[in-house]
Amino acid sequence: MSAGNPISHSARRRSVSMIDVARMAGVSHQTVSRVLNNPEKVREKTRRAVEDAIAKTGYRRNENARVLKSGVPSTLGILVPSASQYGPTEILWSIERAAADAGYSTKLSLLSGRSESAVNEAIDRLLANDVALIFICAAESWVEPAVRVSVDLPIIDIGCTESSIPGVSTVDIDQPEGVRAMMRHLRDEGATRIDHIAGPEGWYSADARLTGWREAQADFALIAGHLYRGDWSEESGYRAGNLIAQDLPSAVFAGNDQMALGLIRALHEHGIRVPEDVRVAGYDNIAVGEYTIPSLTTVDQDFEELGRIAVRQAVAVLNGEGSHSVLTHPRLVIRESSTRRAVDAGE
Repeated sequence: MSAGNPISHSARRRSVSMIDVARMAGVSHQTVSRVLNNPEKVREKTRRAVEDAIAKTGYRRNENARVLKSGVPSTLGILVPSASQYGPTEILWSIERAAADAGYSTKLSLLSGRSESAVNEAIDRLLANDVALIFICAAESWVEPAVRVSVDLPIIDIGCTESSIPGVSTVDIDQPEGVRAMMRHLRDEGATRIDHIAGPEGWYSADARLTGWREAQADFALIAGHLYRGDWSEESGYRAGNLIAQDLPSAVFAGNDQMALGLIRALHEHGIRVPEDVRVAGYDNIAVGEYTIPSLTTVDQDFEELGRIAVRQAVAVLNGEGSHSVLTHPRLVIRESSTRRAVDAGE
């Protein structure tokens, strides 16, 4: 965990969560849930300890939460650090569909910020729904340890190739494979220096694509490209594009399609043609990329398959099987923004 770990910057004042009550009472969050929902099934001494902790902390339960009464949880929790980006949104819906097909319901909880209190509040919303397991969807690397500290439920990390915590299952698309295929394509199209616009530091996918870019440069004997940092947004790609226009490489590989589109806009404003003057490629295969001018070369990730595999993993874990990691394969999608064919067609 880096020095900039947001957990160390918790807000001084925050709402009280079920996790806080459990810690004060010296019991598990499941016991707090039982006191709230089925107090007659809890020993009097334990019940009093929990009730005393509730009174001292001022905890208020979410009365709108639906708590299962069967005693066998059939709800899968999904923790999403951000629902504003294409990848997390697609993964979220793919899990929802796959879970429904498997006979499970889902409960979504969004992180409201980058702090310990935000994690506790998001987890508390899931626990109030008696979830059996928690998916962490396309997370920043600091989120997973914070969740593990808060709960002892099974965790499946989606969008993470290898967990830093033992016992956590992971499901991901092979990021190095996708990056290497893209870098090879750009090299074969004549690129000798390939700059990179990376996603925000600390995101598993951004870090994996950055590492893949660095390794491919060395393996393909390319001139060292320049690194720019974005935040996944078109605006950050546009800002990077204004800098790239001052020192133009042979090609630019953006960490996602949105940044690539912002980059192309900036280059256009500087009178730089894509792909004639510089080749551009993204990652994710968002739908609009097929219809831009030029159409965008990218890496396709099968999020539908990712969701199905994640739910299969969840069912296996809940049936007592051990945790393990699964990787799926990406697909290179070559379009006009990176190819000599597009240049030739325009001549």
